[in-house]
Amino acid sequence: MVALLALFACSAGAAEPGPPNFVFIIVDDLGRQDVGVYGSDWYETPNMDALAGGGVRFDNAYAAHPRCVPSRLGIMSGRYPAAFGIPGFQDRSAGKHALPLSTVTFAEVLRDAGYRTAYVGKWHLGKDGGGPAEQGFTTSIMAGASGAPPSYFLPYEVSRKTSDSKSFPDYAGGLPDEYLTDRLTDEALAFISESSDKPFLLVLAHYAVHTPIEAPVALTNKYRGKSRDRGLSDDPESDIVIDGTGETKTAQNHPVYSGMVESVDANIGRIVAQLRESGIEDHTVVIVTSDHGGLSSRGLGNKRELATTNLPYRHGKGWLYDGGIRVPLIVSWPGRIDSPKVSSRRTTGTDHYATLLELAGIERNSEQASDSVSYAQSLHGSADPRESMFWHSSLGRPLQTGDTRSSAVIDGDWKLIQWYSLEDESIERVELFNLAEDEGERNNLADEYPAKRTALEAQLNEWKESVNARLGEFKKGSI
Repeated sequence: MVALLALFACSAGAAEPGPPNFVFIIVDDLGRQDVGVYGSDWYETPNMDALAGGGVRFDNAYAAHPRCVPSRLGIMSGRYPAAFGIPGFQDRSAGKHALPLSTVTFAEVLRDAGYRTAYVGKWHLGKDGGGPAEQGFTTSIMAGASGAPPSYFLPYEVSRKTSDSKSFPDYAGGLPDEYLTDRLTDEALAFISESSDKPFLLVLAHYAVHTPIEAPVALTNKYRGKSRDRGLSDDPESDIVIDGTGETKTAQNHPVYSGMVESVDANIGRIVAQLRESGIEDHTVVIVTSDHGGLSSRGLGNKRELATTNLPYRHGKGWLYDGGIRVPLIVSWPGRIDSPKVSSRRTTGTDHYATLLELAGIERNSEQASDSVSYAQSLHGSADPRESMFWHSSLGRPLQTGDTRSSAVIDGDWKLIQWYSLEDESIERVELFNLAEDEGERNNLADEYPAKRTALEAQLNEWKESVNARLGEFKKGSI
């Protein structure tokens, strides 16, 4: 760790006083392919592209789970979500939260080391008494149990489609038609401006680009015009096809969702501009990622609105195919990352914990974040491979997103998925893919490579036993 920090200091010519600041931005439901630098020629993301152009773009970054609550558990705890039972569906009686209060988050470690800490936006890991303020954040703004706002326009608690009023974290003030993504950024900017006297951790967790799919009118019209100019359909239902137990989108063509993506990107640009104007850009690590793949799949016969496509990766949110768990990961640290890099190292959502602590120069308690492996060395070009990564989707949602219960392991270029029966806990089928040769996971090699299948199944089964991985039962309303 000392050698790493020294190398970063040398690359800048002189060491900065004290540990770095952190701005950790989580964009909800943003697919890897929704960012220009990852290959999209449709969505306009110049600010994320610029961060990658001066930092590190991870090409093999994965979420800890293909759904919101378990993925965020992995990020905040540094543990695989399976260690917490059936995340999102476990006991939520009084005093129970998705993220147990006994869990020591990276925010608690950084706070105890002298950091000012703030959480702005989607929490989704606990109700009253189980929010960011109880998990290491000295400032908590518009963060509650809600997984999504009823509306992205003020008043946020009132749906524009149904006029129904639903719970949403408390907020003060606001102008007519204020847009939530802008408001969260305003709050983040205020925290940055007030935190120049000591190192800080800011987690900015946008509710966007999660449903409801709503964007400022000007941005929506921009992408409708873009569709016309290219001779494309802007009907988001025109490209949907059947794939196994679900339907999936095959084109990036939703004009409203496109506006949401551009709005998030523009607000990331505002954060970077504030860091630069405050003279702390070179002393601040900016991390941009997502909690899982984009919303591209739904159950057969379901008419829920789909947002994007994750092609060439298969399916999306909810699925353990790569479309559901591959995410963008961009890390910027001007003056420390001295030239743009593309890292092929595989990472998963649990790894942010160890990385933040290593960059801050803080030794990690061996009992904390036991599934977290730092990717800090990759910021200066190290290509050391990560050990195997595991997933356990304990309660699929075949009616909602089309996926069913499954477990998976990635070891190098090989990936194995176990799919469970809808009727009991037996394994119905096993798929084996070589990701280097088949990024779309279409060629099942389980029969062709029986020895590899056996070895990976043994590894996956041993891991499931070690974390006491459980399966949930399908219940009406929960799938």
